Amino acid sequence: MPIRLTGHLAVWGLACVLIAGCSEGTSLQPVTGKVVYKGQPLAGALVTLHPKDNNDPRVVRPVGYTQEDGTFKILTGKKEGAPVGKYVVTVICNQKPPSEKKEKSFSTGGDDDTVDLLGGAYANFQTSKLTFEVKAGPNDLPIDLK
Repeated sequence: MPIRLTGHLAVWGLACVLIAGCSEGTSLQPVTGKVVYKGQPLAGALVTLHPKDNNDPRVVRPVGYTQEDGTFKILTGKKEGAPVGKYVVTVICNQKPPSEKKEKSFSTGGDDDTVDLLGGAYANFQTSKLTFEVKAGPNDLPIDLK
């Protein structure tokens, strides 16, 4: 016996189909790149993509860490890639300063403080001039910092 959808059931069924179709638009696209600073690959940098159309701090930001050769792969949560869209890009590279060693401190557990090697120039998404658009398919994000 065939099932007939009438009235509210038909509308509900159509809504479910449309929602399922829209969820495909949120699939993650592969994003890889390389960070170069003053002509040299930058290791240990955090690259973050901040959606231009959503400043909600609860939204998971796509991120990647650079390897020794400056290359990185973007992850959103634990999955590879980023949603299609326009982003402001921030880069932070916290490293121990090359200055003299500090005395061990109980409050820091004996670790030296770190500083952003880039001086915070690319750390704030509200002032960063780096932008990128993730499109369907593989994406290459080269970042050349001065």
